[in-house]
Amino acid sequence: MRSYFKLYTLAIIIYLITFCWAQNLSFKDIAAQGSLNFIHDHGGSGEYYYVESMGSGVCIFDYDNDGDLDAYFPQSSPLPGWKKSVILENKLFRNDDLEWTDVTNEAGVGDKSYSMGCACGDYDNDGDIDLYVTNFGKDILYQNNGDGTFTDVTLKLGIDNHSMGMSAAFFDSDNDGFLDLYVTNYVDYSIDNNPECTSPLQYPKHGELFARSYCDPDVFLGVEDKFYYNKNGKFIDRSNRSGIGRYRLRGMGVVPGDVDNDGDMDIYVANDKDMNLLFINNGRGRFTESALFMGVGYNGNGLAEAGMGVDFGDIDRDGWLDIYVTNYSGETNTLYLNQGSGIFSDATNEIGLGKPSIHFLAFGTKLVDLDLDGWLDIYVANGHVIDNIDLFNKDYRHAQYNQVYLNQKNGSFSDITTMIGGDLLYKAVSRGSAFGDIDNDGDIDIMVSNNNGKARLLINEGDHKNNWIGFELEGRTCNKQAIGSKIIISTDSGNQAAWVNPAGSYLTSNDTRVVFGINSDRLVRSISIDWPGSEKETFKDLKPNYYYKIIQGVSISTISSGM
Repeated sequence: MRSYFKLYTLAIIIYLITFCWAQNLSFKDIAAQGSLNFIHDHGGSGEYYYVESMGSGVCIFDYDNDGDLDAYFPQSSPLPGWKKSVILENKLFRNDDLEWTDVTNEAGVGDKSYSMGCACGDYDNDGDIDLYVTNFGKDILYQNNGDGTFTDVTLKLGIDNHSMGMSAAFFDSDNDGFLDLYVTNYVDYSIDNNPECTSPLQYPKHGELFARSYCDPDVFLGVEDKFYYNKNGKFIDRSNRSGIGRYRLRGMGVVPGDVDNDGDMDIYVANDKDMNLLFINNGRGRFTESALFMGVGYNGNGLAEAGMGVDFGDIDRDGWLDIYVTNYSGETNTLYLNQGSGIFSDATNEIGLGKPSIHFLAFGTKLVDLDLDGWLDIYVANGHVIDNIDLFNKDYRHAQYNQVYLNQKNGSFSDITTMIGGDLLYKAVSRGSAFGDIDNDGDIDIMVSNNNGKARLLINEGDHKNNWIGFELEGRTCNKQAIGSKIIISTDSGNQAAWVNPAGSYLTSNDTRVVFGINSDRLVRSISIDWPGSEKETFKDLKPNYYYKIIQGVSISTISSGM
């Protein structure tokens, strides 16, 4: 009896502590307030074209170099039978102190293809961020001209992906100073050959046993991903030469990162109902697929899951990248814990991430310190792919709320979504989610693209009162954005590591700035940067609550203050 009472008391204490932490987090949707009025339309007409269910992503990047993050939204295009009078085109919104202006036409990026995702990167090292758009059809590469406009250089630069492009990522595969490009392709599918699929009703009525719905991905064959090598600003298709093109799977999410801490960026790919892939880089732009050997191809039960979104992050502060993958409803999202040397184990259930995710269908995600306590939390964007799912399974819903999992600093996470409440509980069919300090106050905000719905801008308004420090890096001998750089900070509370990497999530690109939460620490005693190519720099005694601009081998300076 005493033992039971002690356990009960302990549970209450843990709950109260978690509840208090949750009260320090708050998110407010201010999209409408600032005229961020993007509405996604999947272009469908009730014919259940498979592509309709994928949704789209969003990219946040400073396209005009004015110091704040702008937003680019891929849009679909009309499918047969669509009869609305709305013009469907991709949209670019300029951010001026959270007032948003549609600059699509003047920028020249209003593509009217059936667009899916996007990726941002300075491929030509001229200091302006360029834009890659994945399409159901021919992808597009927009070169930033540096004057608020873009030029379509797709054919000129050798980009010729004509499949169902999904997530994409810029990274430097061989540390030569130029960003290469990885593109996931999904399935071999065409509008003219759209199968009619049905599913059994859970509670049949009037003699009807089946109803029309979107097809299962098993109906379609996978397509090989693409790897474009950047040779002095022009791209070469090295999919086969690199070892990537030999796999024909259903690619969805992709994130590059140095999982084995050897100084080059590896690639992890989340596949839909196929084994996930982990390409280990030999440092020269060639890759060995090692997912099965390293424990991240299947879940802990040896099963392939329906992977959607993916992210890297060091959740336990041991200096090694862990992997988080979002999956289909009825499956848990999966957390692969890096055991060192790049060997992983499925820790999903033991750290509390299994049961809370089982009834959700998850897409965009990020390992991110939302409360600035120095430990990475998890944000997940949810929404089912089947619009009439309640006919087939009463446990699931099409529109779902997104989730926040709080890192409890003891090797476990808690789903605190309902404790936070407010705008976080808004139900939609969410897909891409991009993360960055959109209001420049030192904490991370969230931009969400919803399938067939309004975009949301969730501003982090938490009263966490924790200190932070942020970094914007500029490479000289490495790529201009310093993508792939590893930053290690040291405070009285210990060390933290993070990597410059805008890729990850689902169909999106994130803020390249790196923000560390440091709780109540009042001084960052040291910061070391491993620049791509093995060069290292160290700085001492930095004050918190500032962004620092660090130019490789040249200077460090304060660029803005926050709280």
